[in-house]
Amino acid sequence: MKRLAATILTGVLAFAVHGFAPATAQDFPSRPIQIFAPWPPGAVDSYIRFLQPHMEKQLGKPLIIENKPGANGYLGTEQVMRAKPDGYTLLFNVTSSIVMGPLTSPDARFDVRKNFTPVTDVFVSPMVMVVRNALPVQNLQQFIDYAKSNPGKLNFGSPGNGSIPHLLGETLNLAAGIKMTHVPYKGFAPGVQALIANELDMAFVSSGTIQSQIIAKRVRPIAIDAGQMAAGLAPVPDLTKALPGFDTVPTFAALWAPAGTPAAIVDRLNAAAVAALQVPEVRARIEDGGQVALGGSPAQVAERISRTVEISTRLVNAAKEAGVRFD
Repeated sequence: MKRLAATILTGVLAFAVHGFAPATAQDFPSRPIQIFAPWPPGAVDSYIRFLQPHMEKQLGKPLIIENKPGANGYLGTEQVMRAKPDGYTLLFNVTSSIVMGPLTSPDARFDVRKNFTPVTDVFVSPMVMVVRNALPVQNLQQFIDYAKSNPGKLNFGSPGNGSIPHLLGETLNLAAGIKMTHVPYKGFAPGVQALIANELDMAFVSSGTIQSQIIAKRVRPIAIDAGQMAAGLAPVPDLTKALPGFDTVPTFAALWAPAGTPAAIVDRLNAAAVAALQVPEVRARIEDGGQVALGGSPAQVAERISRTVEISTRLVNAAKEAGVRFD
């Protein structure tokens, strides 16, 4: 009798360990998946919406995309951080918020490497250095020479204190030996309008945001933070190569799950997202906006994030040592 009981107990335990656990991942998803985009509608969320129908086809369940704006993306990010790590609550956010936030703001109470598990990266967006048309410079060297001849008279805009464009402007100050005054705006759009109106001298703006204004010749591009300009646009210098001492923070958007989400579920989500990113229509919609479509594995994205955190930390510390404030 004892041997029979032991045999039954062993079988029950084996089923519990080897029966229920894999079924959780195999049966995933069994209900709709919620994705938080912590920005106003029509901005960052547009890109995950490109993937939405194709991911739904892969997963067999609806994706509910909810905009949760506020506090530079921190509110929605923290909500996902606190969610149950079961794959049903995800975050779609950009590095300027999820990486830069904790380095520059006490309001960002999360750590991208400790509190989140990457699913995949969706796109990377180069930052284009643009100037107002009335500024009497035609290229990067002329801009630096003009800034040195007019110390403190030039300004540069960003979508907010502690954002990547803010950090890039301060890094340019240090690397070029110039002094520009930072003007924070509430998002990219107001800064771009200020450039067009000749009220702002310079800004680093994501290629997707500024591309149409460059084509319309409302602003003048003179450099890019790294890489190349989008197809169809005239080439400009890569700052990381043209200016010794200048480094940049990769600006990319990714899909995250809360830390502790089972690897099998993360892999399932990754496969669906990567398949969506391989659809020609999806890639075209992303790249037509000046972005570069990605689609890495969770391990590749984790490595990209670690490099981004390391570079960001170094640049933020250098700026702080020079007296720059990000609050």
